[in-house]
Amino acid sequence: MDESLRIECEWWGPAYGEKCISEVSRAAIGLCVGEQWLTRLEDSWGNTVRNRLNACAYTLAGWFAANWWRLRWEPETPASRKDVDWRMSHSMASAGGGFCWPSILFASDGESIAVASQASRGRILGPVRYLNEVKARISAKEFERAIDVFLSLVLSRLQSEGYRKSDLAELWDDVMKERGDPALAQWRRLEAICGFDPGEAPSAVIEMLVADAAGLGSKALEEVAAEGRHSVQNVLEPILDLAASNERPLGGGFRGKMPELPSKPRYEAHMRPWQQASKLAQLVRKQWGLGEEAISDKQLADFLGTKASVFSDRTKGPTSMPVALQSVTHDGRFDFYFHSAWATSRRFSAARLLGDYLHQARDGRLIPATRARTSRQQFQRAFAQEFLCPFKALVARIQTDQPDEEDIAEAADFFGVSSLMVKTTLVNRGELDREALVWDN
Repeated sequence: MDESLRIECEWWGPAYGEKCISEVSRAAIGLCVGEQWLTRLEDSWGNTVRNRLNACAYTLAGWFAANWWRLRWEPETPASRKDVDWRMSHSMASAGGGFCWPSILFASDGESIAVASQASRGRILGPVRYLNEVKARISAKEFERAIDVFLSLVLSRLQSEGYRKSDLAELWDDVMKERGDPALAQWRRLEAICGFDPGEAPSAVIEMLVADAAGLGSKALEEVAAEGRHSVQNVLEPILDLAASNERPLGGGFRGKMPELPSKPRYEAHMRPWQQASKLAQLVRKQWGLGEEAISDKQLADFLGTKASVFSDRTKGPTSMPVALQSVTHDGRFDFYFHSAWATSRRFSAARLLGDYLHQARDGRLIPATRARTSRQQFQRAFAQEFLCPFKALVARIQTDQPDEEDIAEAADFFGVSSLMVKTTLVNRGELDREALVWDN
């Protein structure tokens, strides 16, 4: 993730007559990640193939400025392909102004930004056809740097042409002031994570998240916000009800205690969340003397200071996600709540919560295991996979490079996980074609 994002402009002069802001900001605009051009195109009118499109930099800069908070902080949603509001804020094709912008998507996981360009398909309106399919990932700091440089470039161009004041300058000044004010930055970040444009979220909802009267933790609440989005209040209220009870867990809950590690691994700076998670899971297995054997319900329950029956119990918790809530006295006690009645799902959720506890610095009482596509949730899922079903042990168990459904089901039963988890592990490690997951989605 050491690649850079560049947004380059080769300025045109005004065509003729009186200058206007769109004319002085016309340019050949190119975007690339590392050496991969996202804007490479074929121009049938000019009979050329080039790396830049002819468009208005002022228009593009305005789109980046207006959507900065959501681009920087809002994760991809499960329904992002059909979510018009999400795509308007995350796809450069929606920048408008009458130009044929490329389909370039930006999706944050909090720590990094996925960048993907799509080649033009089907009937093309106009002379431009975009050629490159690129999937890349850059650090969040690199994204911020690249957008800051681009906005500064465009605003400098306007000033040099006599436009010292503009709507763009005013908008970007507001964004920079918000970024520099910790309290306002937190507000805008939470709005974005919930899927709202700046100033559009209900104040009561953001105030509830900011206040954190139950001491759940700001980072944990961001995860809840990413899960709930516009309905975050409905997702949060059951958790607040559980947090108010400290004498004993409420219906569907189980009391336990999180274990500690004698030592933790060192992570290289370039490691992605799933790589860190895999390294931690391997260390945990080694320190706890698990080798590469399957983990029984009793062993897993013992690690969590509870009873094995929590995995066979069919009682669901009142939340829409698995959670662990620490006692208000911070004495190490946790109450666990699962949202599924299935044993394999409860085991996987327990492993996610365990991995989160061993990895994350605690800033509150809550550990959520959501469906959000954040770096924290990526870590949780990868830890649970490697902890419950080590890849090397899985390959040794299957003993074939073309496993069928029976092979996968047998391995899943042996490790106490779902068949989908086994397939996902094999696909992610390149041992199985991605089409194997189609029938499970």
